[in-house]
Amino acid sequence: MLVTVALTTFGLVRPADGSLPFFLLLALASTGYLATLSQLVKGLRPSGRTLVLCAAVALVWRVPMVLAPPEPAADLRRYLWDAHLVRAGLSPYDVVPADPAVAGLRTAENWPVNNPEVPSPYPPAAQLFFLLATAMSETARAIKVTALVCDAFLALVVWRSLLATGGNPGWVLAYLFSPLVSLEIARHGHLDVAGALLLAVAALALVRGRALLGSVALALSIAVKPLPIVLLPLLWRRISLRHVGAGLVVLAALYVPFRSGRGLPIGSVPDVIARFRFNGPVFSTAAALAGPKAATLLAIAAGLAIAVRARRRRALGSPTAWAWPMAATLVAAPLVYPWYLVWLAPFLVALGTMPLALWTVSILGTYVVWARVDGAWEVPVWALLVEYGALVAGALWLWRRGRSSNAPRSVLPSESS
Repeated sequence: MLVTVALTTFGLVRPADGSLPFFLLLALASTGYLATLSQLVKGLRPSGRTLVLCAAVALVWRVPMVLAPPEPAADLRRYLWDAHLVRAGLSPYDVVPADPAVAGLRTAENWPVNNPEVPSPYPPAAQLFFLLATAMSETARAIKVTALVCDAFLALVVWRSLLATGGNPGWVLAYLFSPLVSLEIARHGHLDVAGALLLAVAALALVRGRALLGSVALALSIAVKPLPIVLLPLLWRRISLRHVGAGLVVLAALYVPFRSGRGLPIGSVPDVIARFRFNGPVFSTAAALAGPKAATLLAIAAGLAIAVRARRRRALGSPTAWAWPMAATLVAAPLVYPWYLVWLAPFLVALGTMPLALWTVSILGTYVVWARVDGAWEVPVWALLVEYGALVAGALWLWRRGRSSNAPRSVLPSESS
């Protein structure tokens, strides 16, 4: 009930990002969310009818968020700009938005864009999402409605995955009631929901033994954003070379049309690695010591290492096997925006991912940057301590819980007569 009231009010009031009402309402919603997770850990198992009702209520508070207009220079405007460029026959990886030569392509919907001095960083499958979402209308609302549709399908896939792996279907509430999910998908319309949907489809397909579908869906998710590439060790000896080939063909079909004389269509990704920073203390430290490229390799290696370990210790249907490798890479990434954690959301449906669920709450404190009067685009130290301190505390709690549950119980000797 607390989640419903807080997020419905949030959608109707439309508080500015980082404002006092913004934090108060999200704090109330987060309290209700964590209370729900606590009940699920204790064995709460809602009926099917209750889950349907909860899904309907979750949709109710998402609708006013979708109807809210985008903020100036929001990512939505860059999505619209990229789609407009592609329709004009131009490559978003070659065109710099600030170039006066393309000023005629600017509209009230797609301008101003953020970071106009660099081309698009979004991979080809993301560009395809932008085109499909704006097929009828090049507006922010069209993209947000498409994101909401993906959101609904993702909730359905989470529920089906829980059934397929013998889990408690009630854990779908961990997705439906997540304040971060509602904020970043319904309110801000971030494309990460499309990638997360494809990744969740891949996981479900692989659990069901549909390796071809799983391989193609995983390839598509990587072409939305490259984060899931660290999950590849999970597929070792679980898919055939034919399935690997199918995934590579899909990637080639997406990337080749955008290829130009400048090489691979990766746009401003090198610029992001070289100079863009937000909420990434691990990357900043590593880059200061060894350089940005080495820090990037460290982030990727961290995810791959966790995936290799998960491959050896856990079944493919384990949510922790999918969530923790991506989380390890995100922690060490140069940019750790709150919406990046949407990639983890479909897998935060088990006790082993509770520290990551806590992270989806603590990272919301970074929105204080959006309201800083000094204009500094840097997360305050106190916010970093709260965010990552909560993640570390959750991980330690889980570790200690695991040790206590695995410890052998002492057996008292029976009294002799």
